[in-house]
Amino acid sequence: MTSARRTSTQLSWLLAALLAPAGASAQLGRALDSPTASAGVAAAPSGWALDLSAQTSLPLSIGLEAQLTTPPGFFAAVAVGHTPNAYLGMLTGILDGAGAYGDSLRPMIGETIANGAWNVRVGVGWRVVEGLELSVGYTYLGANTTLSREAIEAATGQRMRYRGLREAPFALELHALHARVGYRFVIEEHFVLAVALGWTHGVGASARLDVPAEVRAIDGNPASTIEDAVAEGFTQYGFTPELLLSAGYRF
Repeated sequence: MTSARRTSTQLSWLLAALLAPAGASAQLGRALDSPTASAGVAAAPSGWALDLSAQTSLPLSIGLEAQLTTPPGFFAAVAVGHTPNAYLGMLTGILDGAGAYGDSLRPMIGETIANGAWNVRVGVGWRVVEGLELSVGYTYLGANTTLSREAIEAATGQRMRYRGLREAPFALELHALHARVGYRFVIEEHFVLAVALGWTHGVGASARLDVPAEVRAIDGNPASTIEDAVAEGFTQYGFTPELLLSAGYRF
């Protein structure tokens, strides 16, 4: 009897030794195949990431953005784009409503934004938690156009009867700071969708009207008066909320 019991015990230990690795392997296989485990890996990336996206920022830009994110969650972004006339119309509408310029400057402002503008935006930020992003940065916006003699006369209140002066090149530059809070969705580890709310605030502007020296020699220098009025208006009232939407690919 004792021998039979000893043999039974030995068989039990042998079966346990043989079955334990198989059970552990099966458990490991189930864990690797588990959707929860896969989702956890995708939801918490730990490496570097480069996102290239098409972006629109109402009312400032339509363009392309590149964003590089580091393992700790800090990131840097650069965007280039065009500001359509319709977008600038929204911005100058805000300026007009705020009283940035009077009726005399309205025709000139309309011609200034006729060709739209181009812009460059750079920023840095931090991914607070997965998806949630806070950032700050700098925005440069430049517009180039030509002003008709009629618009210049309306702005200065003086007649400009100079030979060949039917129109004059005009350039506007705006410098601004921006801040944003947004959320970035990563789908299937590569496709990126982002939405953000922001605020852009002008900190400086300059304007240049290319006219003959005789025009600047007129009493009161009307050309400089136009430049100062436009630059002051965009510096003092050049601020706007933003809605940013982008879609792209993560490398």
